[in-house]
Amino acid sequence: MHRFFADEKGVVNGLAHLESEDAAHALRVLRLRSGDSIQLFSNGEAFSAVIEDTADGVIVRVSDKLKSPEPTLRVTLYQGVPKGDKMEYIVQKCTEAGVSRIVPVNMPRCVARLSADDEKKRVRWQRIAREAAKQAFRASVPEITPPVSISELPGLLSGHALALVPWEEAQSGTLRTLITPDTHDLAIVIGPEGGMSDEDIAPMLAAGARTVTLGPRIFRTETAGLAAIVAAMTMSGNLE
Repeated sequence: MHRFFADEKGVVNGLAHLESEDAAHALRVLRLRSGDSIQLFSNGEAFSAVIEDTADGVIVRVSDKLKSPEPTLRVTLYQGVPKGDKMEYIVQKCTEAGVSRIVPVNMPRCVARLSADDEKKRVRWQRIAREAAKQAFRASVPEITPPVSISELPGLLSGHALALVPWEEAQSGTLRTLITPDTHDLAIVIGPEGGMSDEDIAPMLAAGARTVTLGPRIFRTETAGLAAIVAAMTMSGNLE
């Protein structure tokens, strides 16, 4: 069954338009026509649908509402900017794991840095997230935001119900003891290749975040967030 996203208008009176990119793919590549059945994703919900009209884009009529594949746990990953193309891997795999939002963070030990002018990179990462969401049967696409500075991080973390900082120097605190099926909003902060210093961590703790350990092994920056998200999904009951 082919899967597509509705445009920003969503489902209105049982009808929806496919996003322009999805519409072009449906018509030109897949050669779908009126009467063909598809699955439609819109605002975190999933539907069975049938193509009704292809004269002006692709209009579909929804029928049965399907069980949403979206997790009950909303995870925002604050990722220290990595070097090279590692962010592409992070975006793709964390999207598959169920992340809701990824925020690149410029940290003191980052080898590479992003500026607000690096819009092309953000657009590329957003496209990777979209394709990964489709492949993973996600009903919504994670948002990839413009970069923020580490000085902005404490204020952002204070807005979450729970904010955790996996850190190799953490002496106590684990995902298993802090995350339960009642956890619905989680922030995870991952440092860059050079890690995070005490000075980096202190303002986050003052804002209510907690450091945690991911065990005796040290993860790379491109795998630490993925490991933490999968563990969080497990502890919150979203992998059952």
